[in-house]
Amino acid sequence: MYSYIAYGLGIDSELTLPELDAGDAAPDVRLRLGTVDRKPTELDGQGDGFWATEDEACRYLANVGTCLVRHGREIIVEPLAGVDDRVLRLSILGPALSLVLHQRGRFVLHASAVESAHGAIAFMGGSGWGKSTLAAAFHARGHALVADDLTAIAVSADCSTVLPGFPQLKLWPEAVASLGEAPESLPQLHPEFDKRARRATHGFSHRVLPLQCIYLLGEGPRVAIEPLPPHEALIALMPHWYGFRFGDRLLQVGARAVSHFQQCATLANTVSIRRLIRPRRLQALGDVARLVEDDLAREHAADGVVA
Repeated sequence: MYSYIAYGLGIDSELTLPELDAGDAAPDVRLRLGTVDRKPTELDGQGDGFWATEDEACRYLANVGTCLVRHGREIIVEPLAGVDDRVLRLSILGPALSLVLHQRGRFVLHASAVESAHGAIAFMGGSGWGKSTLAAAFHARGHALVADDLTAIAVSADCSTVLPGFPQLKLWPEAVASLGEAPESLPQLHPEFDKRARRATHGFSHRVLPLQCIYLLGEGPRVAIEPLPPHEALIALMPHWYGFRFGDRLLQVGARAVSHFQQCATLANTVSIRRLIRPRRLQALGDVARLVEDDLAREHAADGVVA
């Protein structure tokens, strides 16, 4: 067994997961290879399937295999013969781990997060909207990385907190080049597309941090930030819940569905959520980062807290 830590969880695994930090904490989650007896029977147009109960969830990916997640404590992986290890790990460290966190009561946001002077800030948006690229730009400016693509939040009306993920960013070659690095020096995440794995060997936050602000990425000709009132923030949050990757099945499962809506409402009413408009050009990243840093400083000053 290999021992790792991610999102505050000790993970014992039969598979090597080099993306994660090694750890020696008592295992909260065990990952093992095995046979999944109850596979999804309803498949979508891509041949993928999913089912969920209150305490279990199973995802089948065509050309990859099946992951069964139980009670937030166990992941059983049945890979298809010949599947590339990188592809298998992507399905474990994204969807399967998100289901573990969901079963443990965390709100899992499709977002990347970095550390600010007074907590964590998250950038949320759909696939291809530049969450990882923006997080990488902040990381290059001295902000520690907290999580990429999958941000886990412990929601509380008093102070919601962000759990540290693992020290890796997923970046397209042009984003890597904009940081002054050679894309070909970094490993490909998947054999069929050119996205790269950039490990944050320095500047990764291992701390649980208060959630200071969530920025919803939008597109426009100029860089601007627009505060969202709670009712708009709620509408903005809901489609970026990571669970929607599985369709609406998780929202049909009893108490967890109720808890999801309660968590959305709590975040919308207690956390600053803002729309970040910017041109989707790598050359604009510096202006975007400076505007966000200034925005955070003004917000902190407005709260009457002395830095």
